[in-house]
Amino acid sequence: MPDPCPVCENKKDLASMEMTPELVEEMAAAEPVADFCGEVELARRLSICGACPRLLNGMTCAECGCFVQFRARHATAHCANGLW
Repeated sequence: MPDPCPVCENKKDLASMEMTPELVEEMAAAEPVADFCGEVELARRLSICGACPRLLNGMTCAECGCFVQFRARHATAHCANGLW
């Protein structure tokens, strides 16, 4: 089983909201991240996630259940599929 997302554990209440990829992206961008990976790395990671067949609705990883826009921002996080 993959490691849990470092931020999604604190975001369980988001699952009950009507989320869109745009809303998740906006919320992720507004959240302070102590270990931010940087804009270039974030773009690289999100590009990989965007092409992954395990991405659901443009925002959720089917492998681990996280919102990829949150997980990808953390330098210490890793893709549950080992893609980044």
